[in-house]
Amino acid sequence: MPYENYLVFDAFFGAFYSMLLKRLRRAGERLLNRLKVNELASASADLRCWLESDFGRYLLRHERHMLRQTLSKLPGYRLLRLGLSEDTDTLDCFDHIHRFSMHPSEFKAGHGAISSYTELPLMSETVDGMLLHHALEFSTSPRAVLAEASRVVMPGGHLVLCMLNPYGPMGILKFPMQLFSKQAQYRFHNLRMSRVIDWLSLLNFHVVEIEHGAYNPPLNSPRWVEHESPWERACQKIRFPLGNIYMIHAVKRVPRGIKTTAPVWKRAANNGFRTSSGVKQARHSANSSTNSSRNSNRNRPNNQAFTSKTLRADHESS
Repeated sequence: MPYENYLVFDAFFGAFYSMLLKRLRRAGERLLNRLKVNELASASADLRCWLESDFGRYLLRHERHMLRQTLSKLPGYRLLRLGLSEDTDTLDCFDHIHRFSMHPSEFKAGHGAISSYTELPLMSETVDGMLLHHALEFSTSPRAVLAEASRVVMPGGHLVLCMLNPYGPMGILKFPMQLFSKQAQYRFHNLRMSRVIDWLSLLNFHVVEIEHGAYNPPLNSPRWVEHESPWERACQKIRFPLGNIYMIHAVKRVPRGIKTTAPVWKRAANNGFRTSSGVKQARHSANSSTNSSRNSNRNRPNNQAFTSKTLRADHESS
């Protein structure tokens, strides 16, 4: 093989190899972009359309039923909701006087403010209750959102989390749907219930109650919106933990530090020792003083009789 032909073959093989690597790199980047969770501000329009579908309304109906049944009578005055879009019906499930919501991008909706979920425009410990309505798994940083919610909730306040179950029907279909479709509802973090409970315990929250629900597969069926299937009734009866959603109710613990008080110094008791030399002194107790006084009183009449007899004898001798 001539040397010139070898150089041509080497150049052709190098160009083909570099082109193949570029294409593989681009395919890998596109695959990772499909698996990546988008910003909630950019995906809010697609998520709103999904919530208006039959399966989205089916999930919302079950979540509202669970909230009304177990958490409608939570104490407090202010309730903040962080969700995927505006949902006044979910806020009406609670009895708080001041109920409001926030969102990163919906300007025309009836939100209280437009803000990122990781930087809420509220002072610390000002909200009595907070509802994270699928805001945790659809955020790019779930731990930052949960830490910000912990900052805003006051001690003794209530935190309610509505989450998509990674072991439910929708959680199982998430990975293949991410590979073969670009639907926004399948781009969320798979957050296991035990993992979320660990985060809550680190943020000084105590989990009070956990509920599961919505067991039907993610199909658009109008009949499921209004009626429950026999499969779903059977799962609810046995409290099957593999539904599409799970709900966590946690209470923020009241911090109680160690009580430090100034020491109260008492006067030392007289135990018969000198403080300087340590030589033991004679004990003068109340019993010894009373005994000595009794003895003196007993001897006093005898002394008086003796003195009167001697005076009488001297007088007669004189």
